[in-house]
Amino acid sequence: MPFSISRLPSLLFAALCALAPGTVHSQASSQASDPKAPIKVLQVRPGLHVLSGQGGNVAAWTGPDGIVLVDDSLAQAAPQLVEAVAKIAAGPIRFVVITHWHPDHVGGSEALGKAGAVLIAQGNARGRMSEAQHVEAYDLKVPPSPKAALPIVTFAESLSLHLNGDDLEAIHVGNAHTDGDAIVWWDKANAVHLGDLFYAGGYPFIDLGSGGSLAGVVAAIEQVLARADAKTVVIPGHGPVSSRAELAAYRDMLVAVGRRVRQLVEDGTSEEQILASHPTVEFDERYGKGAVDPDRFVQILYADFSGGR
Repeated sequence: MPFSISRLPSLLFAALCALAPGTVHSQASSQASDPKAPIKVLQVRPGLHVLSGQGGNVAAWTGPDGIVLVDDSLAQAAPQLVEAVAKIAAGPIRFVVITHWHPDHVGGSEALGKAGAVLIAQGNARGRMSEAQHVEAYDLKVPPSPKAALPIVTFAESLSLHLNGDDLEAIHVGNAHTDGDAIVWWDKANAVHLGDLFYAGGYPFIDLGSGGSLAGVVAAIEQVLARADAKTVVIPGHGPVSSRAELAAYRDMLVAVGRRVRQLVEDGTSEEQILASHPTVEFDERYGKGAVDPDRFVQILYADFSGGR
């Protein structure tokens, strides 16, 4: 079934459109990429803030040893991001840890890299940033990132930073939202940034063309749930800061809908018939009002389970 390009998650699409001049995009996408849109700042722990409103959620970790960001939003929002961070703490941004390669999470990397920040990512994420990418679901092409935007430190499985009185650990989870996702934990602060493994309050976009899969997303969330407790601050890639209980409910939705769609695919049910059966119906009130609507989510699952056939 054909699907409107305007239904790509608005912030990712806005970032991609900025890289692909002439692409027609929706009003929602235009608003999402508005560099004048305010950046909201929320303190979730002493020295740990979440900056939202432009691209994916950015975490700013500050203290006597310097400033660390997790993700850096849209390219056009970089000046606003730097300004917002400066209001939290003085001094240069020392490190940026990237959760995955999508432009709404790495758009500010060029500006920050030129300013002297050390960019860090899982190796697959750097690899995708280094080469032209094709978001197959929407036939959108993304050019290679400029040299200054490329991470200069990469890791295969995990990497740790020890500063500001805490330990930050970036952990690779493969074939989830993409093939280069990193979960970022603050040990003593008991906080975690999941990048786009978690769309709080909405259905997810899973980038199958970048090696993503529902099974990988669920496995990654299970890993977080096993370590988290009721006091853990859960930072999603998009949406409001959440709790372990909210992440568990999201996992339950993914598993329930995934099982239904997989069974229908295995039974030989067509994509149109699966869409007509509304396998997400009981979850639509909670998750169906985000950038990925129920039909688009089901289409992603159909493509995942059918191997694109």
